[in-house]
Amino acid sequence: MSKVGVYRVDITPPLGIDFIGYHRPTGISNIDERIYATAFIFESKETKSVIISIDNIGMLIKDTIIIREQIVKELKIPFENITVVYTHTHSGPATASNNQMVQSYKTSLITNVVKATVHANENKQPSEVGWNVTMGEIGVNRREISLDGKVKMGINVNGAVDNRIGVLAIKHPATGKFQGLIVFCTAHPNVLKGDSDILSADYPGLTRDILQNTLHCPVIIIQGAAGNVNANYRGSKEALEKMAYALSGSVLTMIPSINYKSISKLRTVSTKMSMKLKDIPEPDVIKRMAFLAADQWGVNTDKWLMVLLDMHKQNIKQLSIDLEIQLLQINEGSFSGIPMEPFSETAIDIKKRLKNKLAFFGGYTNGYLGYLPTKEAYPYGGYEVEVNPVIYGPITDLWMPPVENTAEQVVKKVLELYNTK
Repeated sequence: MSKVGVYRVDITPPLGIDFIGYHRPTGISNIDERIYATAFIFESKETKSVIISIDNIGMLIKDTIIIREQIVKELKIPFENITVVYTHTHSGPATASNNQMVQSYKTSLITNVVKATVHANENKQPSEVGWNVTMGEIGVNRREISLDGKVKMGINVNGAVDNRIGVLAIKHPATGKFQGLIVFCTAHPNVLKGDSDILSADYPGLTRDILQNTLHCPVIIIQGAAGNVNANYRGSKEALEKMAYALSGSVLTMIPSINYKSISKLRTVSTKMSMKLKDIPEPDVIKRMAFLAADQWGVNTDKWLMVLLDMHKQNIKQLSIDLEIQLLQINEGSFSGIPMEPFSETAIDIKKRLKNKLAFFGGYTNGYLGYLPTKEAYPYGGYEVEVNPVIYGPITDLWMPPVENTAEQVVKKVLELYNTK
């Protein structure tokens, strides 16, 4: 008999804490809604897999490792059987700074997430699960090609978007009551922009509320390969409602046709690959990259500039990072993820190669590093290719973009995980 346990915990931060997601001059001054972490535990025979969703743009890998290691200690399960995903809201609290309030909040968050997982394990009940998928236009490709042949933030109506909306529903076999719902979709949770001072889980939070009030069970939203996909509606609370009603409506239309069965296949597997970064450029290029990021985004790039110039002086040619790639399979459906922001083309490629529309792939999994563009995106430049490492490299250690063929290597690794027995 398969079992599932679910538990949700409030992780709302104190007023005044720094935002992360846009470079806002002030901290959170208005709590428009509560934010949460939710733990699901799936059990079949001797296998137990954990998936946790946290309302945050994405904590660092080292902090996510602390969460997973503490759960290993509490539940006595393998490290790789624990998946942590982030909703990637751009209106949530910072967790990666030396600010005392931020550090205190992060410590509390980690403690509460681990407690939620322990409670989910204690609350396991007999369960059946069922998958379904539909298509919905909640996202738009944001890499608009300018007249000079370069990319800027905008709308690219011809650009790739993974328009799948998937659902994994969990029911009690005897009562028929819903025990939980996992929704898969692809669109940046950046509906609220930098002029907003309110704490919000963005459209995943409002979508969650609608579904929870309708189905009377905990719900999480798992983000797909949204690195080059913005929300279709942006800039206001009305836009939030449009996104939430579009997504929740698509989910609710799938519910009646879901077929439920016991969990017969459950596994979580993980691997690592050495991800090479692009070569450290010459000093004039380093300075140009720093100026571009500072000029376009109004941020201080002095630390990145100093570190890169020092690397060049030490004759360091290239850096690499160990990248974890993880796969969770439940019956005929699956989710594979990486701690980056992959482009939609990568998720679509994986789906096609596996010939399985229930094979979902996303980012913001087990931490955060930066963007993973496709090889075809590099000649066009743009924020995801050129600027993000300059802004966030000093925080995440992604000092330069990955080499051009990295997305292809990730696809191969995902396929290898599927073929692992």
